[in-house]
Amino acid sequence: MEGLILLFVLFLLGGWIFGIAGFARAGRARRDAEALRREVATLRGDVAGMAGALIAAGFRPPQPAAAPPAHSVVAEQEDAEAREAAARTEAMAATPREDAPAEVLPEAEPAPPPPWARQGPPRPQRSLEELITQRWGVWLGAGALLLAAIFLIRTAVEEGWLGPGARCALAALLGAVLILGGEWLARRSAAIDRPGTLPDYAPAALTAGGLAALFGAAYAATGLYTLLPPLIGFVAMAAVGGLGLLLSLRRGPLVAVIGLVGAFATPALVSSEDPSLPGLFAYLLVVVAAAMLVVRATAWGWLGWSATVAGALWVLVGTGMGQGLDLWAPALFVPLAAACFLFLLPREALGSALGRRLAHVPPGLLGAALLPAAIFDGGFAPAAGILLLSPVAILAGLRDERLTRLPWIAAGLGLVMLLVWLVPAWSPTGELVTIEGAPQSFIPGAWAPEALTPFLTAAMLLGLMHLIAGLALEGRGLAWAGLGAAVPVLTLLVAYTRVRGFATDPSWALAAAALAAVHVGAAARGMRAGDQRRAGAHAAAATAALALGVAMVLRDQWLTLAVALFLPPLAMIAARTGLDALRRVAAAVAAVVLVRLVLNGFVLGYDWGTTPLLNGLLLAYGVPAICFAWAARIFLRVRDGIVVRLLECGAALFATLLVLLEIRHAIQGGALNAEAWDFIEAAWQLTALFACAGIALLLHRRTGRVAMLWAARAACVVGLVVGLIVLVRNPWTEGHDVGSLPILNALLPAYLIPALLTAWAVARAPEARNPPGAAQLLAAYALASGFAWITLEVRRAFHPIKMSRGGIGDAEMYAYSGAWLLLGALLIAIGIRSGRKEIRLAALAVIALTTFKVFLVDMDTLVGLWRVLSFLGLGLALIALGAIYRRFVMVRP
Repeated sequence: MEGLILLFVLFLLGGWIFGIAGFARAGRARRDAEALRREVATLRGDVAGMAGALIAAGFRPPQPAAAPPAHSVVAEQEDAEAREAAARTEAMAATPREDAPAEVLPEAEPAPPPPWARQGPPRPQRSLEELITQRWGVWLGAGALLLAAIFLIRTAVEEGWLGPGARCALAALLGAVLILGGEWLARRSAAIDRPGTLPDYAPAALTAGGLAALFGAAYAATGLYTLLPPLIGFVAMAAVGGLGLLLSLRRGPLVAVIGLVGAFATPALVSSEDPSLPGLFAYLLVVVAAAMLVVRATAWGWLGWSATVAGALWVLVGTGMGQGLDLWAPALFVPLAAACFLFLLPREALGSALGRRLAHVPPGLLGAALLPAAIFDGGFAPAAGILLLSPVAILAGLRDERLTRLPWIAAGLGLVMLLVWLVPAWSPTGELVTIEGAPQSFIPGAWAPEALTPFLTAAMLLGLMHLIAGLALEGRGLAWAGLGAAVPVLTLLVAYTRVRGFATDPSWALAAAALAAVHVGAAARGMRAGDQRRAGAHAAAATAALALGVAMVLRDQWLTLAVALFLPPLAMIAARTGLDALRRVAAAVAAVVLVRLVLNGFVLGYDWGTTPLLNGLLLAYGVPAICFAWAARIFLRVRDGIVVRLLECGAALFATLLVLLEIRHAIQGGALNAEAWDFIEAAWQLTALFACAGIALLLHRRTGRVAMLWAARAACVVGLVVGLIVLVRNPWTEGHDVGSLPILNALLPAYLIPALLTAWAVARAPEARNPPGAAQLLAAYALASGFAWITLEVRRAFHPIKMSRGGIGDAEMYAYSGAWLLLGALLIAIGIRSGRKEIRLAALAVIALTTFKVFLVDMDTLVGLWRVLSFLGLGLALIALGAIYRRFVMVRP
């Protein structure tokens, strides 16, 4: 039974292998047939082209001469063959090929293809047998050799055949033999190789196995058996790694991987009683430089990326182990390793987009590896390592313009370092001298404590480095001008935030003013040089510095007002210089203003004054609304876009908030943070929402700006929510005070005016742009709000003091019917006048509701004359309704 199973398995495996081989042979045959077809088609095209050229030159095939009366059979056959050949030639010349030109001149020579269109020699087709024997089998053989060596050593250890020294010596001997065997096999293969065959992977496999054996022998002698001192073992393993990198130049990338892994793993495998971080990172720097030299000779970019990533991992380990002055070793290793990578990387590696992107990764990873030390240590060494990346990145970008993003990456790492720095809490130490409570003098304290000196020094160096580099190199491109314009302002912002925590400080404001002055001068120099884009970048930086300085001395609404005032200048600079990046800056400024004035709950607690209308809200919300609209108009002159729509929506939002907050300010006596939300306030705010929606709709119809349509819809949605709340929590059910006047009371802005505004919006809104069902929803709300107003007005007339108290008398019940009938009659008139069927249907709904009330409520509740009048009025109204419909609606043509 087992034999049958084995035979079946062999049958399956054999069929699988032969099937793969047959598939490979069939594919090769198919490719050969395709090549033959292409060759035949090419030859036919050449023949047709030659025939066409001959005919165009006036050549005709010779006609047969007159035959003698007694010609032979042979002559007749020759004449027939000549005529048939001539006919075939003419047919081929008259039949153009699909890929042939319409006319071929005899002197036309085919143009050679351009260099980028020329194809290299075709890759030789590899058979499955060749792949198995020459590539996969060699790799498996190398692995088998390595496993055999491991198993041999394990067996020797278990059986006690050899001592530790003999085992290590034999392993080292085996490694040397494998390396020498790889060299011998490589020379022999080079002598017998034929063109078109696969490269011989056996020498590389033997060399890689030999390196692994040498490395294992050195590690065993050092770490397992302590036969060698740690320093000697470290040198031995490092030498094996270096030998691997050196041999990779001759034996290929497999050997380079072994050498790189061994070189970087050596420090982790050798333990020492007194580890030296400077010695460790000096060794790692040599390894990185050696790897990059190999990359420069072989163009293996992956080897350089792997070496720098491994170095970044060692930086993380080293910063966790070291303290004090030892941290300078990984800190200095970072810029030096980045320099090795950037300046030894072959420029051919930057030829592709992927290569350019990957070239930016290693310096960023090396710098990011120092960030944890900046968080937890607080010393200057990690900051120095990150700061020194900037000169390296600037020089690399100066050397190759394809790396101009590197200085931005280095600057970003510096800013992140300042953000995560462990900054101690601090407040000014000045002392105020007072006499009888009156301040007399001020004794200044330290400008900054000693604990803040490293942080402030690092921030100053970061800003100055990029400012000087940007000013010196801005003639080479806009990226350098932007570097000098953006990084110093951002550095000042981060430093001020970490040290002062947004507290007012005129000293920092003076620094911002000085920075703004520098950028104003740089903008003037750019204008003199005729480079408006460069000048615009510095003008934007000056504007941002001034805004930052204002933020350092102002608070509350004044700060937001000052920031909003910079939007029109930014728009003017962008329009004048054509700097599209300033649109994004304006969007960021607009976002800051929106967050501070819309999402900031502390705004309600600011001191706005007590005067209605003429208070701080006009400046805090009115001026930003004007600035947003002004900036949007300036940007729109150049082109439309999302920034323009953001500014337009912001202007509409600020204008709406100004109206709503002014209403609250007037009703609450200036206390915007009051918990109460009165019915009167809600009523006027509801009217304001629909009025703002109507104004935005008018602006949309006049200007065509879609942002105004969005603003109108947003105000309508909020208005509908507030309107539903007012309908549910009305004065009848809640007992709200609406005033004592008959019509001019709180019911007017709560119900009637919103109903009229909503009805007008339904009539005027563009139907094509409305969401499905929006018009019907607004019309239903308008009808409900109007109905509520007339009903509540009747209730207020009978209960002027408190609408929620008292029952419904007969006269009041009859008044409801009469008021509803009047509403229905008014709607009928409007519907007939405008020709709108939906308005007439709404009127019929009101009249139907009145009819149900009369028959279901009045019949049971009213008595005497009131019941008679109720039914009489309803009957007359229904008859009049029929007559009106016959006269004005049901008119036959």
